[in-house]
Amino acid sequence: MPITRIEVRYPRAQGEVRLRGSHAPLSWESSLEPVSRDGDLSVFEVDLPKGTLLEVKACRADGLWASGRNETVVAGDTLRLAPYFERAYGVLEAEWRTLKSMELRREVRYKVFLPPSYGELPEKRYPVLYAQDGQSLFEVDPFDGHSWELDDALNELWDLGAIEEVIVVALETVEDRLGMLSPVPDPVHGGGQAPEYRDFLVTRLKPVIDARYRTLPGRGDTAILGSSMGGLFAFFCAWTAPNVFGRAACLSSSFWWADRWMVHEAEKGSCPFPRPVLYIDSGAAKSAFTEDANLRDGFHHTQALRQALVNHCYEPWQDLHVLTFAGLSHDNSSWAARISVPLQILFPKKGLRAAG
Repeated sequence: MPITRIEVRYPRAQGEVRLRGSHAPLSWESSLEPVSRDGDLSVFEVDLPKGTLLEVKACRADGLWASGRNETVVAGDTLRLAPYFERAYGVLEAEWRTLKSMELRREVRYKVFLPPSYGELPEKRYPVLYAQDGQSLFEVDPFDGHSWELDDALNELWDLGAIEEVIVVALETVEDRLGMLSPVPDPVHGGGQAPEYRDFLVTRLKPVIDARYRTLPGRGDTAILGSSMGGLFAFFCAWTAPNVFGRAACLSSSFWWADRWMVHEAEKGSCPFPRPVLYIDSGAAKSAFTEDANLRDGFHHTQALRQALVNHCYEPWQDLHVLTFAGLSHDNSSWAARISVPLQILFPKKGLRAAG
């Protein structure tokens, strides 16, 4: 019979790891000891008939079970696990933090959402998502009475083991929203402070976050997210600072701004280097005769930007993901309904990460 190998990496100082599972010699009632331990690595080996699908779950010597769903492995394969036990859900810091922006000449408020293993795995480092509209990501926005429910989406994906754990920096974008999120002035609405806001994120806030939290600071592990004007800003940041923001999610973006300035910039043919991974989406009215702009959700502007990107430098479904959601409109409820999609594109499960 083929040997099935399960490797479990967990800080030994936090507790010794055992294994339980669905087939003998494993069981759900008693724990199996590893065949070897080397520092934080515990190795388990099981003889099973070929083709057997084994469910397993790590448990600690103190009786705690690993958070998340059971893991599965086919007989003869190797399964690598990095469990955590003490929390099943991420934690939103209670208080808003503030940081003075010399660029915007005012303070910017933000909250940090930490993944479940953050307090338990002291050597682990995490990618970071800088998310606009922090006032509505986790809590009800008084403007429309809804929230993105971002914490629920992340917790569900972590429970499923579908994405990497990530630190979220939620930025409040209420004060002078149009000004701070717009890359150039609009003839009607004014604005144009996005370059200053971007510079604040890059030169002021990101160094603070990297110093205070255990982040993975490289561009490939630094993403930016936004919707509406925040989506326009997220795209602008990835386009103009790709050495910092290696990934961007732009939902229902206001690409109409300033006579489609961002679309025209992409049409010029210059491509950022290194090239960031982009997720761009919009809702769309179910009827071509719908005139309500919120129901149309800028679908045609988004498609124009997609074409510009494909014409010059981007490969669809490799570094460019453009999706349309018919029937979803321009509001927090619609973004909550689909936020799990860009999260899986920005932070796909990669297996075990090296610490440090």
